Amino acid sequence: MQINFTSIMIVVFRKFLLCGDAVPIDLNILSLHRLNGQEQSRLPGLASFAPPSRAARGRERETLLVALTLNGNIAFSDEEYASLTRDAAAAYYAAHGALTGALRAAAEKVNRALLERNLASSGRGQYVVGLLTLAALRDSQLTILQCGPTHVVAAHAGEARRLHDPALAGKGLGLSQNISRFFSQVSLQPGDRLLLCPALPPAWETALALDRGLPAPDAVRKRLMAIADGDVSGAFILVTEGTGSVGFIAAGTTTPPATPQPAEASPAADSAPATPPPASESTLPPAHIVGRVPDDAPSAYAIPPQPPADDPIAEQFAAAPARTFPPSIPRARPPEPEPAAEIGEIEEEEPEFEAVDVSTAPPEERAARRAEAQRRAARVAVGGLQTWRRVRQQVWERIRKFLPHLLPGGESDISLPIPAMTFISILVPLLVVTIAVMVYARFGVSAQHNALLTQARVLRQQAMQETDLARKRESWDGALEYATRAEDIDKTSETQSLRQEAQTQLDALLGVTRLRFAPAFSAPLNAQISRMAVSDSDLYMLDATDGKILRAAIDRAYALDEKFICGAGIYGSVTVGSLVDLLVLPKANMLNSSVLGVDAAGNLLYCAPGQTPRLMTLPLPPTYWKHVTAIWLDGGNLSLDGADVKLRGARLYVLDAPARAIWVYTDTEGVFMNQPLTFFGDQIPEIQDAIDVVVSGDDLYLLHADGRITYCKHSWIDGIPTRCQSPVKLENTFPAYGNEDVFAKAHFTQMILTGQPDTSLLLLDADGQTVYRIGARDYKLQGIFAAPPSVFPAERLGALTFSPSRVLYLASGGQVYFASETP
Repeated sequence: MQINFTSIMIVVFRKFLLCGDAVPIDLNILSLHRLNGQEQSRLPGLASFAPPSRAARGRERETLLVALTLNGNIAFSDEEYASLTRDAAAAYYAAHGALTGALRAAAEKVNRALLERNLASSGRGQYVVGLLTLAALRDSQLTILQCGPTHVVAAHAGEARRLHDPALAGKGLGLSQNISRFFSQVSLQPGDRLLLCPALPPAWETALALDRGLPAPDAVRKRLMAIADGDVSGAFILVTEGTGSVGFIAAGTTTPPATPQPAEASPAADSAPATPPPASESTLPPAHIVGRVPDDAPSAYAIPPQPPADDPIAEQFAAAPARTFPPSIPRARPPEPEPAAEIGEIEEEEPEFEAVDVSTAPPEERAARRAEAQRRAARVAVGGLQTWRRVRQQVWERIRKFLPHLLPGGESDISLPIPAMTFISILVPLLVVTIAVMVYARFGVSAQHNALLTQARVLRQQAMQETDLARKRESWDGALEYATRAEDIDKTSETQSLRQEAQTQLDALLGVTRLRFAPAFSAPLNAQISRMAVSDSDLYMLDATDGKILRAAIDRAYALDEKFICGAGIYGSVTVGSLVDLLVLPKANMLNSSVLGVDAAGNLLYCAPGQTPRLMTLPLPPTYWKHVTAIWLDGGNLSLDGADVKLRGARLYVLDAPARAIWVYTDTEGVFMNQPLTFFGDQIPEIQDAIDVVVSGDDLYLLHADGRITYCKHSWIDGIPTRCQSPVKLENTFPAYGNEDVFAKAHFTQMILTGQPDTSLLLLDADGQTVYRIGARDYKLQGIFAAPPSVFPAERLGALTFSPSRVLYLASGGQVYFASETP
């Protein structure tokens, strides 16, 4: 299908601290634009942006170049061009995380704006289609994102290579809520040249390859404009040795600037500083360019300002009834237009982007729009039925006229029963549709699969050659994404091998250990498991739905004990509420119990297989109970001035978070009947939001609802208070994460403490379905435990526990998974 297009080219230049032998470069940009046979001094919408003061993490040193050209049958003013470029820059600099994610955010921002414009004007037959090229520079590495069949030509040492893949990049923006995209990368050196254009004149690629040394920019412009026919638009970029600046070259300049104008939040201004000594191409290493399609790939065609009479997209918009905005598409308030910067002007302050307000129509207007939409939908449905009847009648008339020619007489009339006529009129369209589906499945899907697989191969090759661990991770991440998408279409040995290799490489870079988890039960239990505790012989699970404890015997298989009783109920004159936590008791205790449960009011239930639960009520603390949150049993040694002091018995730590208290009970033959001691002295930290507690000797750790960890060291000496550090600073020791805060994205809900000799904290990331292992002393990330993809169901994890034999248990819903090979 032939379409008109809009060219949106956004080049993002990020400058990190130079390392190794990287050569700092400058990018000198010259606009190429001819409209109605007249050369223009600047390309409408060409603008550059420096990072704002409140740029998201990862965007602070990146410079954004936006080149916007809109086509179709809707007129756009310079102010509208500037508004779109500012919105794209705001979306980019507000995006956290990976560079590729920020590029997608900017592309989606432009797509939403164009889609809203198309929806608003569809009743008048007006539309606009956009093409987008985004390029991000880190040191000398250029990462490119293309939406729509745009062209990027990179030239070095007499060789020009073109990055152009319409199969992955799609038709453009403004036509759908989803966007297609094509990623590639280019390594730049001084003396390289780049062309970014929506429609590539055939002679430009050859002319770019024939340049030698550092050609005069104006000479390049004149030569490129002379060999191109008709209207053209694009940007020529000359790479020179410099300081990492980006600037624009005015028409008529004979040499590139020695120090290009720094990028600012203003429409592109042409500038003409002086020239540095040209670099010799013979001394430069060949540019490494990946992600390109074969050189004989078809070029994009030029599109005139007005669509032809038979333009199918124009007919589609003209035929479509006027529609209101769907609720899923926000309508943004356009920002106030800013005055354009004069030629050579450098703004003194960096731009700051603010979020765009989203306005909604009043209820009366929305109701009127819904009613109008329903009426139009009814008219469309009636029209569709009438069209179907006419088509069916025409098909039958043609069949009736054709069939007599197949008979011996050739002119005999034929008359079929009405059921036969109806059957034929339905069968013929079904056959046509079936054939079309088979052709698409045979050729269209295969082409899409091959394109995705090619992109995955390119990113794999790039990852193998990358030395920076953060960029290596991004490349492997992209290879995994494309390999997975290709495997969704057609699973082959190559897609499986590539996906597994990418996953393995990513895990090694991010410190992820994939454990082989197996389900404990043949079918999920009718329970919602929220806590677990394990001994050498039994697995105990707290069912949050009924507030009771379930037991499974550990043998060669996990067998649920249906006769085990331990839960809420009336015991004598005391009503025990839903249990909130549980722990395994030492084998030697006065009540011969194996598990202990507690409710929010401090009531303890001692349970064992084959026995009736026994109730013990904890002695009330001086402040009474507000809500028991969690409990922990510690029976180890305490360290005091380098000497080991043996405790006479275990200690039960009870966390009452709403009361900002932790009470310590000492046991007498496994029963906690003594009055409690407070863990804190006069200085009590803010622990109202604490959700879990673990203790080892005189070291206590608290997990807060927001993921913070508080560490306290108890003082057993009078006059020396208990000291707390809140929060402790967790350290990520894996450089492949780059600037990403791996702890901030996790949702920690539970915490346990492993035993000696390598004591560490295990934190359950419920949403990420992983377990973080943190050093108990230095708080360094030691690794992340995870399952292979698709092992756990699509829901969050509910509980974890760790056995003395180093078996890790995780609960999801009513199923428990265990991994025996935990390092």
